[in-house]
Amino acid sequence: MQQMTAPTTRYGVVQAAYWSAFCMVVLFASAYLLDAGLSNAQIGIVIAAGGALSAVLQPVVAGAADRSRRIPLRVWAAGMVVLMAVVAAILLLPGLHWLLTTVFFGLLILSIQLLQPLINALGMAALARGVRVNFGVARAAGSGVFALVSLTAGWLVASAGTVVVPLLIIGFQVVLLVATLTFVHRDGPAVVLDSAVDDDPPAPIAPMTRARWVKFFWLLAGITLSMTAHNMINNYMLQIMRHHGGDTGEMGTAVMIAALLELPVMMLWSRLVARWTPGRLLQLAGVFFTIKTAATWLAPGVLGIYAAQTLQMLAFAVMVMGSVYYVERLLPAGDRIKGQAYMTMTSTVGSVVGSLLGGVLLDLSGVSMMLLVGTIVAGVGTVLTVTSAESRL
Repeated sequence: MQQMTAPTTRYGVVQAAYWSAFCMVVLFASAYLLDAGLSNAQIGIVIAAGGALSAVLQPVVAGAADRSRRIPLRVWAAGMVVLMAVVAAILLLPGLHWLLTTVFFGLLILSIQLLQPLINALGMAALARGVRVNFGVARAAGSGVFALVSLTAGWLVASAGTVVVPLLIIGFQVVLLVATLTFVHRDGPAVVLDSAVDDDPPAPIAPMTRARWVKFFWLLAGITLSMTAHNMINNYMLQIMRHHGGDTGEMGTAVMIAALLELPVMMLWSRLVARWTPGRLLQLAGVFFTIKTAATWLAPGVLGIYAAQTLQMLAFAVMVMGSVYYVERLLPAGDRIKGQAYMTMTSTVGSVVGSLLGGVLLDLSGVSMMLLVGTIVAGVGTVLTVTSAESRL
């Protein structure tokens, strides 16, 4: 592991504060909105609407920030942070109508996702200017703190109620605001220590013919289905835990287990990708998405859910890292940015479909049926991923 530098530490605080706020907004959306009186289907609509709008607005916001020369990137990010803190403060107003609660929480879901590319761009911009930032270590700090926050906040909500949710969002946004505005650096010679991809990837094995593009889009469809099943579990973990006699505390523990087990994959990825190709690792991840969803469906109780969450490291973590490397090795330089955008859309579309489908199934048939359907969806995704990913890449 490369030596920790001061810029890495400061950017690690930015990532940690962001993912702490993300945890409170997305993970605790069900708990907060259920307490506000919404049904599971309505919660699914709120989460899906936020995700869909973010998918549309992300390139608009990122493009505006990229074209702006007068306003630094950190100021764009800080503006979004202030907006989120104000919205969270509004949720603390006594007697707020449930419809306004829904709208404002939906705005939080939208804003936290709009903020993500700006936070990532802060680190990549520093790397481009030669600042010694270890992006991988800083991002791992985000996942590590996410795990701790999910556990601690879960028990706080269980003991003190959902009022804790907006309070913690405000607190994390204050930390993020300070960390973002103070992430100032001097330009220097170009030095890249740990970007998303190590050195220049090998050239594509073969030209991107029409047949290979079709195969790539089938792969995107497979990953989208895997992410649909993944989001069914993540967005409705509270309902799954209550089905087994648990509550927000057990939900936080389950999410912490999954988040912590992502860290070894992130930290050791260079060794993994040196031994197995990204294509082969994507196929492996596709298989384990189905195994994880099936294990969650068949879990006899809370401990069974915990056991299923340990498979996160071979499913979600491998998929997230492998997809970046796969696009870089598959596509020619002129198509890689577009390819990465397609990969990002699989997560967004999976979140939208998983939220809507999961919410409807919960209200109609309950947790077991939702997880059974999720297992079938993941299984189809596995077939598409295994048959479409080029294992030699």
